[in-house]
Amino acid sequence: MLKTVRLLFSKTGRARFISHLDLNRTMTRAVRRAGIPLWYTEGFNRHPYLTFPAPLSLGYEGLAEIMEIRLEEDMPSDELVSKLQAVMPEGLCVFEAFEAQRKAGELKSAAYTLHFTCPADPVRELLAQPSIFVEKFSKKKVLKTVDIAPAFAGAVVEDVENGCKMTVTLPCGGEGTVNPSLFVTALKQKLGEDIPCHVVRTALFDPDGCPFR
Repeated sequence: MLKTVRLLFSKTGRARFISHLDLNRTMTRAVRRAGIPLWYTEGFNRHPYLTFPAPLSLGYEGLAEIMEIRLEEDMPSDELVSKLQAVMPEGLCVFEAFEAQRKAGELKSAAYTLHFTCPADPVRELLAQPSIFVEKFSKKKVLKTVDIAPAFAGAVVEDVENGCKMTVTLPCGGEGTVNPSLFVTALKQKLGEDIPCHVVRTALFDPDGCPFR
């Protein structure tokens, strides 16, 4: 009986510069090297069932990313994690495995931390605006103007060494996804200059606000 397993992993350090396509290839090679009994799709061009419900943007770090695989036979979670971790490259760490409880489409939101190399005042001033308009491409590659202010209404900003830090939970999944890069773009437009920003995705949530499982 086929079993869909979710794996939690982190992507940090230099690994944040691995594109999603290369991450897919890296993880596929790792699963094969680890000897995991992975299920392959049927048909002429068979390929392993390995997916990522919420691909991480290039350059972002992720502390609780999700990868799904489908097994042809049962394997203890601790053994699965141990075998995979033994073949992980630098910057990628698999730390938990469990049977999927929700469908991938039920992923609702994601928590982020943004580290800016600028004072907190301009970030707070931008958040205080009633509207924050930026341009983004839809899934159909149509450029449109959107107001991201409602999505960032709950953001919290604090001063830190060499800049400021913002924590925020944003919609994640489907057409309603809000990428934190949109706020970075709006801040650049406000200040008239590029502001280096390090983005870390810290968690993924279901519709109840619980960690996505």
